[in-house]
Amino acid sequence: MEKTGRGSLVGAVHRLPRASFLVAVPLATVWALFAAANFMNWQRTGRPTGLGATILELTVAVFFVIRRPAFSTSSSPLAWIATTVATFGVLAGRPGGEPLWGLEPVYAALQLIGVALALASIAALGRSFGLVAANRGIKTGGPYALVRHPLYVAYFVTQLGYMLESPTVRNISILIAVITFQLVRVHTEEQTLGADPAYRVYRERVRWRLVPYLY
Repeated sequence: MEKTGRGSLVGAVHRLPRASFLVAVPLATVWALFAAANFMNWQRTGRPTGLGATILELTVAVFFVIRRPAFSTSSSPLAWIATTVATFGVLAGRPGGEPLWGLEPVYAALQLIGVALALASIAALGRSFGLVAANRGIKTGGPYALVRHPLYVAYFVTQLGYMLESPTVRNISILIAVITFQLVRVHTEEQTLGADPAYRVYRERVRWRLVPYLY
């Protein structure tokens, strides 16, 4: 696993392709609007709405910018669309409504659990982290020893917590779309990585994609 200290992080930023910065600017804008909406709702209601979802999306955006170049990347338009919706679709959500059954602390905790799992998964990947289906080196440690796509489980847990916290029709529709495209994303990633013999060996050893004994 690569060490990501201050020096290596600065070096990684200097080596970034220009395209990453072109994507980073609109992504940062969309994230800022999402964060601002949740923060203003927090001020109004006294509830830390969307805290976990905001932290997760910022973390994913930062590691997207500093990711290492891929050995191979899917050229499928479906893979790119699925990745965009599954990863950043929640940023279209907005706080609203009342937490279901009054369990706001539970939903806030659920989001933070998702963030913790995401951080553990990203730590296992290092700069091999990516978004669209690509091969940046096969990583099998940490949560990846249990299921093949633990980061996507983390997304789901955090996004579910946010939607239960703000159960509007808009947010529920977004969650359904995000889950659908996340499953498509898993499929396209399995296809891309399946070309690597090392991944096929890993797939035989770790048989479950998202949930042990279920899927």
